[in-house]
Amino acid sequence: MQKCDKVNLLKLQGQYLMFIVENTAELNILEHIEQCSECKANIIKAVKEDRPVPDYGNMFQREFDDQTVPQYSDYKKPENFVDARVQWRKRKLKELIKNAEMELADLETRL
Repeated sequence: MQKCDKVNLLKLQGQYLMFIVENTAELNILEHIEQCSECKANIIKAVKEDRPVPDYGNMFQREFDDQTVPQYSDYKKPENFVDARVQWRKRKLKELIKNAEMELADLETRL
C-alpha cells in the first residue's frame, strides 16, 4: 500500500515545527542567561571551577574541539567567555531557525 504524499508532508511539517520550537526555547534560555544575574553567576562560577553545567550540556565547557566556538583560553575573564559563548550560540540558533522557517514555508506551499 502506497502512502499519501500529503500525509508525509504533514509529518515533515510537524518535524520542522518541533525543531523550530525547540531551538526557539533554547534561544529564549540564552536570552534569559544574558539578563539574569543569578543564572549568569552560577555559570561563571562553574566555568571558573572548570566543572560541568548539566542544564546547558557542553555549552560552557572550557575545552571544545571546534575552533569556530569561542575558546576559554582566548578570554582573560570568565564573564567574557560566557558572554561570547552565549552570543555565538544565539547566532547559530537564529540561523538554524531562519533556515528551518524558509524550508517550512516552501514545504507549506506544497500542502
